[in-house]
Amino acid sequence: MLDALNAQLSRLQAHPFYEGRLPRSVASAAEFAERVPLMTRAELVAEMNRPGYGAFAPAVPPVRVHLTPMGASLVPILQSAADLRAIVAACDQHLDACGIGPGDVCMVTFGYHLFVAGLFYQTQMEARGVACIAHGPGETERAARVAQQCGVTVLAGNPSHALKLIEAGCPVPRVFFAGGEAFTGNAALYARVREAMPGTLLIDSYSLSECLPVARTFPGGTGVHVFDELLYAEVIDPDTGMPVAEGERGELVLTHLKKEVQPLVRYRTGDLTVLERTAPVHGRTVSLPRVVFGRADSMVKIKGVKVYPSELKTVLLGVEGATGAYRLVVGSKEHGGDHLTLQVEGAVEGSVIEAIAERFKRQTLIHADAIEIVGKLEDGTLVEDQRRQST
Repeated sequence: MLDALNAQLSRLQAHPFYEGRLPRSVASAAEFAERVPLMTRAELVAEMNRPGYGAFAPAVPPVRVHLTPMGASLVPILQSAADLRAIVAACDQHLDACGIGPGDVCMVTFGYHLFVAGLFYQTQMEARGVACIAHGPGETERAARVAQQCGVTVLAGNPSHALKLIEAGCPVPRVFFAGGEAFTGNAALYARVREAMPGTLLIDSYSLSECLPVARTFPGGTGVHVFDELLYAEVIDPDTGMPVAEGERGELVLTHLKKEVQPLVRYRTGDLTVLERTAPVHGRTVSLPRVVFGRADSMVKIKGVKVYPSELKTVLLGVEGATGAYRLVVGSKEHGGDHLTLQVEGAVEGSVIEAIAERFKRQTLIHADAIEIVGKLEDGTLVEDQRRQST
């Protein structure tokens, strides 16, 4: 990995955005983190909104321009021919590991408009020699009929929509590629898909439009394994920007290793995850065992532990009776210390509340002093910090 990092650092010495910002080489991952500055999405958006894409003006003509929403902007994401070849080669190894090849028929039900997944899956499948049906989302009854007619063996799409397709008569695929919503991180949804597709190889994935692909489930692996021939992954403390120890949760930071146009170095994704090193799984040794489970937004320290409010959405995924809305209320105990109440919207009772408490502790590493079930939370505030109100 160090050789690949140094090769990219060398290539980017004269890049208009990185010139003067990067060392020519580093001797270790620690030195890379120390000497190479972090990059934000705001910086990327600012450059791409300048005439000719600013400092990211491509040195070679792009062959694909994808527009992706970032805040109020539609930001162009550029791929050169070499970039697409690198992506296809990495995906080809994954498809080979999944036993997918000529003779398979893949239906893609991801969107093709302002959502890169549709075209992304079609490109890799066609390069592999797989017949690809570019159906897109919606039209469930029609999609199921087309899948029957064409003998679909591979399905790529949103898990909730895939369940509707199966109910409508779509053949159970041999391999299902999930995306667009939490999958392995949503135990209830995953169980429903497993029940509907009992013999299917289920693939979870994580990607960004700016970094495509990032990671996928590999047969025999845990979580999703990073395509580390394309990307170098780090996890940092979102507050300090410093790397965290392996297995600790933090913000995912990605560096392109081969990207020819629009290369990103130490790019802050804003996504919370955990990174682990593993024995090689089809050649890959970096795993995100819990995929991503929240955003590095508005951190609040409770009982000495950093809690990121958006990460709590995974605690309530699939919980019967819960709407998914929640609030943290943080106060002070009479004799010192923090008192934490988790308010959950919905109609939740008994053992389900205990399960929420256990999930909450496992996710945040602290316990809630109280869990209140509320019929309706009147606003979308995720944290009510009463400690600040009393000072």
